[in-house]
Amino acid sequence: MQRIKHHRYLYRRGDAWVFRRAVPPAHQAAFGTTEVFVTLKASTLAEARLAMQSHLDSFERKLRLAAGGVLESVTGTIEPDPALVEIEAVVRRWLAERMERFARAGMAPEDEAAAVARLSELERYRDDVAAGAMVGKPSRSQMNDWIVQAIKEQRSWKFDERSAAHRNLRRVVARAQLEASRREEQDILGAPRSVVDATFAPEEYRLDQDMDRASPKRAVTLRALFDGYVAERDPAPATVKAWKRQLEAFITYLGHQDAANVMMSDVVGWKEHLLTGAGSGGRRLSAKTVKDTYLSVIKTIYRWGYENGKVRINPAQKVSVLAPRKQVTREKGLNDQEALAILKATLEEPPPNLSKERKLARRWVPWICAYSGARVNEITQLRAEDVYKVRDIWVIRITPEAGRTKTQQARTVALHPHLIAQGFPAVVEGRTGPLFYDPDRHRGGSQGNPQAKKVGEYLARWVREIGVTDEKVMPNHG
Repeated sequence: MQRIKHHRYLYRRGDAWVFRRAVPPAHQAAFGTTEVFVTLKASTLAEARLAMQSHLDSFERKLRLAAGGVLESVTGTIEPDPALVEIEAVVRRWLAERMERFARAGMAPEDEAAAVARLSELERYRDDVAAGAMVGKPSRSQMNDWIVQAIKEQRSWKFDERSAAHRNLRRVVARAQLEASRREEQDILGAPRSVVDATFAPEEYRLDQDMDRASPKRAVTLRALFDGYVAERDPAPATVKAWKRQLEAFITYLGHQDAANVMMSDVVGWKEHLLTGAGSGGRRLSAKTVKDTYLSVIKTIYRWGYENGKVRINPAQKVSVLAPRKQVTREKGLNDQEALAILKATLEEPPPNLSKERKLARRWVPWICAYSGARVNEITQLRAEDVYKVRDIWVIRITPEAGRTKTQQARTVALHPHLIAQGFPAVVEGRTGPLFYDPDRHRGGSQGNPQAKKVGEYLARWVREIGVTDEKVMPNHG
């Protein structure tokens, strides 16, 4: 029987893989045997490591319970502590992410003196880490304990500091820190990269990947990530509607919606696809549109999924779009001539076939926006009961009760005396409900596209019709 290198309890017996572990003499009565011997259902080393894990976990759990004399009274509902093989895989992933962050940051000594100082610092650092890895020995640095705690929180590991799992994690983290410091030293000296600790050899990373692929997983879909984010964040219905459309376009591009199967190259490919002709009619989308409208959806839901343990990697994290600076040839706001044209047009007789609500919107919304600074849709959703007096001052109340506001907080705004002089309070008197649309004529209005928003869109078209045609200014935001 041949023991496999780096695996204390995994053996090869002919064509079969075997998990084998001796039971300490003090606990053989509780186990009912002197040795645990299990033939694994596996054909490759990766499958054998995966199959061994549950048996190793079970053995460690029984050993702890037998040591406490409670083996007979405990059911199988106890969550086992992670075995050393799992701890090593987790720390390997942590080390890879750390080295990747350092590579992105480009941390290197500026000159020879700085390099010599850094090499000396690394040597002292290794002595300190090696001391901290030994239980009960003092360490000048708490970094090892911080990393251990961060990994435990990330993996939802609950074992206490007296457990074997905690000691194993502490030691493997320390070894990873030592490995990282040696690699930095090699880079400073210009020496070829070489692995000192075989635990962090490329072959071990490949075996981790094989185990991940062999492990049965419940597929997490992109739509599930999106739904989870929406349920927790509760963005505006219009945002949900737009983001869902962009997510569906990404799913169509991929040809699947398995969140775990999306690689960084897929997200980069999606970005390039959009930049080179995915728009309507095959036209290219601008870098700003791809960055702020399409890519931001994927980055947001993956960030939520990663932070909530739904996915193990965030393939969109490092993908970016270098949007060129847009040439600005005029101010974003309306100029005096444009503002005057709009306000003059509000006083003209509207078409006779226009609904009374839209007539009111044309007459009053531009004026209220001009004097209050409120967003158009915050005013188009205004209700009669939101216009009232506080002592002797007329005010309007902009509130989420009427519809979405920018901050989702209510605020009270005093009406300008000119609005009062024009007779706005008199127009509101005797009315109830929304002022600028009729709720009974919803005709397809929804949370994602409410009637108040439709009124705002109508006003934008009307502003263009009366001569404010410069595309560099937004008709409702000037």
